[in-house]
Amino acid sequence: MSLDALGIVSRDLARSVAFYKILGIELEQKGGPDHLEGSTPSGVRIMLDSVGLMKQLHPGWQEPTGCGVILCFVQKSPQGVDELYAKVLAAGFQGVMAPWDAFWGQRYASVSDPDGNQIDLFAAL
Repeated sequence: MSLDALGIVSRDLARSVAFYKILGIELEQKGGPDHLEGSTPSGVRIMLDSVGLMKQLHPGWQEPTGCGVILCFVQKSPQGVDELYAKVLAAGFQGVMAPWDAFWGQRYASVSDPDGNQIDLFAAL
């Protein structure tokens, strides 16, 4: 068994595609305009589905509140964390926690995707 994919529900697919492209994930339509997929360099697929599609597939589905899952993207260097964090903010997306040197030996930062999901950026110090 292995983790194959992560599904993310998006209120604005175009904005989410732009956000994840900054993180290096190219998302493409698969099977219709409300479902997109792309892969991380490690092979895990990221899938975006529109709110409308989720409501169609699961009539009782309700938009979640808060953030229960955090996606973490490793960078090659501490400087890479700083650069990617700045790039995300420059593109108009929200920062959660500016880069800092964590006590567990990593450069760490957090941003939000367009739907409020927390995305962590890190690298070994």
